[in-house]
Amino acid sequence: MEPMKRVQRIVVGALVTALCSALAAAAAQDRFVPAARYRNGELPQIPIQAVGGGEVLLELTVSSNGNVASVRPLQTTSLFTEALTDVVTGWQFVPAQNEGKPVDSKVLVAGLFRPPSLNTPTLGEVPTDVGAPSPDAPFPTLTIMPPYPPLALESGVGLVEVQVDPTGAVADAQTVRSAPPFDEPALESARQWKFRPARVRGVAAATYAYIVFAFRQPVTNLRGR
Repeated sequence: MEPMKRVQRIVVGALVTALCSALAAAAAQDRFVPAARYRNGELPQIPIQAVGGGEVLLELTVSSNGNVASVRPLQTTSLFTEALTDVVTGWQFVPAQNEGKPVDSKVLVAGLFRPPSLNTPTLGEVPTDVGAPSPDAPFPTLTIMPPYPPLALESGVGLVEVQVDPTGAVADAQTVRSAPPFDEPALESARQWKFRPARVRGVAAATYAYIVFAFRQPVTNLRGR
């Protein structure tokens, strides 16, 4: 019986050690939050002089105190880039954490500005790629422009937070700055986006990104009425 008891003690000891290691790993994971999250900040005005739409991608460096330390354009469209950059520099975030301590992190902010048209071409510039994304922030590989809601009567700007999972899919999307009746089209669009996932410590990780959706009231041709 003694050998059997010794085997049992070894097995139990191994199980306890494995359980403790798993709990420690889980605790360490809980103490590591790789992405900062939006706390507050203004949204851009739609430039009235813009004749078309635009798409802007910005990579923010968020410091350990939650302030935006720098803004690096990745994709630009004239007028819209300036409007979005001006406001995001003043955004406040809940900083990322490592071992329970706030740390610097990268955050992707996208701006999608609908052209003032329902379904016809407009003038305007094509977005230009101007920078390479950092590996520790997600980067969109597919973007979807939402439709202008049929019951909307004016322009509006809202902000959507997306949780990007390690495969690059949108695991969740929620409105953090509401702009009825544009919230649902914005959310439906955001859920269809695809990303190259962020890599944290060399491993694909779930992170957050932010999409500003700007809906400009379409210009209609009233001639002939």
